[in-house]
Amino acid sequence: MGKRKCFIISLLLVIGALASNSVSERYLSKSTMLLARSLTIPEPDKTETKVQSDKFSHKSSIFYYSGLGLAILSLALWIVSEVRREPAWRLIIPILLCLYLVLQFIVV
Repeated sequence: MGKRKCFIISLLLVIGALASNSVSERYLSKSTMLLARSLTIPEPDKTETKVQSDKFSHKSSIFYYSGLGLAILSLALWIVSEVRREPAWRLIIPILLCLYLVLQFIVV
């Protein structure tokens, strides 16, 4: 465990980044659906729907930026793991980070 400390922490961070991205996409999807629904409802209910949409959008941005921070920390620890030449499958981290990067460009 001690020899692979940076690798394991980096792996946990990148998994957290992927999970955070998933939650962010879910909240963004809810926000978008509420905005689309507000186009078809009467005027008095539009403000309530807009407020709910803004709440979901705010939650989405919180999870997005926390996931970005986790991904950056994971990258930093992966570099440390590479420098230390820790005995682990170090190729897993860049593959998961590339997956995280690809998921940033997928539209809800």
